[in-house]
Amino acid sequence: MPDGSSLALSFSRFDERQRRLRLRLPKSATCWDYAPLIDVVRREPGFKPHRFTGRTVSEWIDDLQGRHSSDAQRFKRWYEGAVQLRLETLARRPRVPDNHYCIELATPPLIASLPISIRALGLRRASVEQWSATLGAMTGKGVKLEELDEAGILVRLQRLPSDALLTQEEVLRLIDLSHVVPKFASESRFGFVTKAGWYEGCQRIPAKEFRRRGLWAGGYGGSWYVIRFRHQSLGWSIIRSRHRDLFTKRYDWWWVLDEKGQLIEQTSDGFDSPEDAMAFAELQMSQRFAAWGKDQALAKWERFALPGSEGYQEVLVQLDDWPGDYQPRHYRTRNVLVHIRSGIRRTEEGRRVLFLDEVQSDWHADLHAEAKPESRKQRETPPPEAPFRKEWPLLAMKLMVWWAQRLGVDGLAWSTAELQAARWRGYGPPEALYRTVLPDAARSLAKTLGIVFDQTRLSVRTNSRRVDLGTNGWTVRNREGVAITKPFRTRDQAEYLADQTGDFVAVDVPVLWIKGMANIRAIPMYGVAAPDRWFQAQAEPTKPVKASLMAGQKGDRYAKPSQ
Repeated sequence: MPDGSSLALSFSRFDERQRRLRLRLPKSATCWDYAPLIDVVRREPGFKPHRFTGRTVSEWIDDLQGRHSSDAQRFKRWYEGAVQLRLETLARRPRVPDNHYCIELATPPLIASLPISIRALGLRRASVEQWSATLGAMTGKGVKLEELDEAGILVRLQRLPSDALLTQEEVLRLIDLSHVVPKFASESRFGFVTKAGWYEGCQRIPAKEFRRRGLWAGGYGGSWYVIRFRHQSLGWSIIRSRHRDLFTKRYDWWWVLDEKGQLIEQTSDGFDSPEDAMAFAELQMSQRFAAWGKDQALAKWERFALPGSEGYQEVLVQLDDWPGDYQPRHYRTRNVLVHIRSGIRRTEEGRRVLFLDEVQSDWHADLHAEAKPESRKQRETPPPEAPFRKEWPLLAMKLMVWWAQRLGVDGLAWSTAELQAARWRGYGPPEALYRTVLPDAARSLAKTLGIVFDQTRLSVRTNSRRVDLGTNGWTVRNREGVAITKPFRTRDQAEYLADQTGDFVAVDVPVLWIKGMANIRAIPMYGVAAPDRWFQAQAEPTKPVKASLMAGQKGDRYAKPSQ
């Protein structure tokens, strides 16, 4: 690139983007079929990792062509050459995505402290050398060292002439924290459940119905079509087809019919297996009946939640733009920094609290294990470095205080080390997290936000009644593990019966009471900052640095300061 940076391609978001877009790939795909799923990344001089540009290959080319850039053809040739070498590997990826992807639940108003601190300086125009010294000293004045490092501002300043003059606004444009801004997300399926199940059958379609249904007729050797699977809720069908003429490449394949028995437009050769046809049918049903549903969060680990809560939800704090590529152990979404299992409960006094069943970071746990030679896991590639290494519990608590306020509850409570030990029998998250780290984070927030850090009492059902998810539904079991009823279709039904017949015990849990607190309008990304940062809306730039500023041209902008 003109500024000395280099472009590359990233496939790390390929699968997630394909699932989210519900993009079906042709069996013999070219490099241009993959262009909407591949990211263009950029590495600046002085930086080791590439960073996402926010555009796919398709979007990058559209931008070049829209500006009538002479680089458009050069970029196309480079892309074709790079992907041609990977076509064999890409061909092994799923052609039809399943109905599973990550959605943003909300956009937390996260702000960076560094831009605010720079604006508070009396320095309006200074040399690069003076700016570097001033910024380096900010770590002793409330700006976290990690924030300064991740912003990349010192590295970018080093690439400029030391005697060049920069205004405050030009320095602010050198800050890029977009890659560490987390998303507040959840794994999801489309709300209209198409996977209600297929049942098997064997119903032959009469020859007189071939043309009406859009099926091929005639040929030599005869044609026949048999409905082998039918969808229980919508009536769509998977049929086995046999037809031979001068134009067909094979005579045995699978097709999909809609609820009216009409052939769905699909590949002319059909599908190789009924599983491929089912996956395609489920995708088409989700798209066709989009007006009937919406994105709905999945509850993958609900069976491990403390009984008695409502509105169970699994929240993912995800770093989609982080240059590393980490696959967590509990979820399919990449780069999950923290996952939080939560639900709304009532205290014995009748106050509603958002209760955190679990706060966990697979990523940091793996990094911690990797750092210990005696317990290092044997893996082909170690986990990539992650941000917020010392602050991820505090980040989780900040986000959940904001989320609890949005939900309109009275407080934010969380599990204790004793409850974790009882749940996981010694195999749970580190004891220090619940005994020390989360309470310390809560004390910091209570002091900053002017709220009360206290204890409250919850009524929790004992193991006299246990609700388990089995193959036929939710089952209520007694202390010995024996089922006392037939399986229920939903957990709520099973929990209601368990609550009516089980025993309860009172447990004390920590809580932050947030009722009456002013509305949170901004959340510091690092640290807790001052109270006014939380309650005053402040928009600060975290966009990538402008290439024009780093091009290195000399002129009046970079003149020596006057003596």
